[in-house]
Amino acid sequence: MKWKSFFLTCFAMFFIVSTAQAATSISVVVNDRPIKTDVAPFIKNGTTFVPLRSIEQIEGISIKSWNNKTKTLVIAHPTKSMTFSVKQNQSESMLIKDNRVMVPIRFIAENFNSDVAWDANTKTVQVAKLNEEMKANLNSDDVTTSRLAAITIPRITTLKEITGGQSSAGSFQLLFPEGESKAFFIIENSTIDYYKVKGNAAWLTWSGKIGGNENKFWITNSGISSEVGQRPKINDRLFFYKVSSHSGQSQYGYLSNTGKETILGSKDMNSLDELYPILEENEADQMKKTE
Repeated sequence: MKWKSFFLTCFAMFFIVSTAQAATSISVVVNDRPIKTDVAPFIKNGTTFVPLRSIEQIEGISIKSWNNKTKTLVIAHPTKSMTFSVKQNQSESMLIKDNRVMVPIRFIAENFNSDVAWDANTKTVQVAKLNEEMKANLNSDDVTTSRLAAITIPRITTLKEITGGQSSAGSFQLLFPEGESKAFFIIENSTIDYYKVKGNAAWLTWSGKIGGNENKFWITNSGISSEVGQRPKINDRLFFYKVSSHSGQSQYGYLSNTGKETILGSKDMNSLDELYPILEENEADQMKKTE
């Protein structure tokens, strides 16, 4: 019995330690892709360090050279290069830990014009970096091209996830303020998320759980049972796409600023790549420009 008690105690201690380690592990996500590392990232004095090879996952960044004698590292990008050593300020330098080179991911990524965010809820470092083609699409004068880029670029969130919604069974809605492309809503699984494009990413600034009339989700005390972030104010119409990924069909139309829904038509749509212009919105936009 004593041996049994001993083994049970050891197992419990091992489980507690393993659980604690798992709970404090740090994840790295680059352009919405989780990065696997053979050495765990860690935080030291508020700076997150990752294995050297991890930064090559960031668009355009490569390791140009490593001098083992001087412990000097050169990181390159088509537009510039940077030199690092262990002699600099810690938040801007690399570390040698267990014979592995660890680098400060935020400092490097931001110096190469990437966006970086820390999600304290999931202990995740999020990095976003767009290529030139995607930047051009995002800034296109064609609103549909710009919208397609906006909904497919990396997404960043630091908000606590809202869970418990009912499954949408493969259906979802996209909603854009009239004439805009760099702000949008996604309704799926009884939750609604609001994203604003800034820099290299679409940033989640508000999320709500639908608990009433989903066509009035922006109105205080109407349609939302719980929320995190700052609920946006809507003054213009919202043009929407209701998409069923199972049937490959979509409906399109708009919501008035009072929540009245108008369906304008339907079209085949099997993927986000098939996002199409809503002619009635384009015509209204053209009329405004000529006034």
